[in-house]
Amino acid sequence: MNIDEARKLFNEYVTLEKIRLHCKGVESVMRAIALELGEDEEKWAIAGLMHDMDCEAEPDIKNQGRKAVEILKEKTDCPEDICHAILAHNESNLGVKRESKFDYALSAADNISGLIYAYGLIKGTLEGMQVKGLKKKLRDKGFAASVRRDLILDIEKSGLELGRFLEISIKAMQEISDEIGL
Repeated sequence: MNIDEARKLFNEYVTLEKIRLHCKGVESVMRAIALELGEDEEKWAIAGLMHDMDCEAEPDIKNQGRKAVEILKEKTDCPEDICHAILAHNESNLGVKRESKFDYALSAADNISGLIYAYGLIKGTLEGMQVKGLKKKLRDKGFAASVRRDLILDIEKSGLELGRFLEISIKAMQEISDEIGL
């Protein structure tokens, strides 16, 4: 499966704009993390794009990821590590443990993209966003309360230092700011 095939399948299953924007953000952050860590950028971008592709088909968070992997296995030759990362990004509900830097990166990217997006909505833009300000929002548990801070902090288990992760995540999302309306 390549990114073009993934986008086609994604567009088939995801119609809600909120989910589309979120997944594009995660895709961009995953691509940037892969570049930083010397990993396969396309593979990591595919995982970012596809991680929530089943949100409409499976609205119960306790099962999200499972249907996405079923679809990917049925319709593509999706690599097992992508499937595992998608399941593991919902570890607390599905019981699939995060084991690799790929798994930890997807969970962190999923959550940091939400924090950056929420911060961008308040500011009205992603332009000029700084790591210092984002760290402040990260510590403020009342801001974007659904964002899992523990999963963001776990980025260090992928070999990436938190400050650097925040820096590359901000930059990745700034590069697609027009696509995500910020």
